[in-house]
Amino acid sequence: MNRLLLERIMPIAEHEKEESATEMRQYKARFETEMETLYRLVLTYESLMKSQDEQAGVIDLLMSQYREQTRERLKRQIETQQLVVQQARNRYHLSQERLLGKVVEEKKYVTLHEKVSQDEVAATKLIEQHFIDELAVIHHGKGK
Repeated sequence: MNRLLLERIMPIAEHEKEESATEMRQYKARFETEMETLYRLVLTYESLMKSQDEQAGVIDLLMSQYREQTRERLKRQIETQQLVVQQARNRYHLSQERLLGKVVEEKKYVTLHEKVSQDEVAATKLIEQHFIDELAVIHHGKGK
């Protein structure tokens, strides 16, 4: 690849990497939010169970049925939230993998650009050395 092409590709690769990094941060924030929601649901469920255990023999049948419905609803919410957390975790991990791929791709272009630049410098030095050699031959040839 020539240097000019690489100089055009590198900003594109860098932009894609930045987009992937932004996406990954968003998925991470979403995952953390969903985990906090799950944690609050579990705490609510545990406090409900503790309070129900403390009042086990003191409540009537209607209140008992209401508590059972509340407990079951909370269980379902927890199960649903666990699925939401799993999906958020999967999206976050996929975005991490995409970001890693973009970082590797950008590094590849940077490395290629450095190699092309080094090759150009080496070629320029060879040409300069060739001209210096020719000048030396011409100068020594006139001196005879």
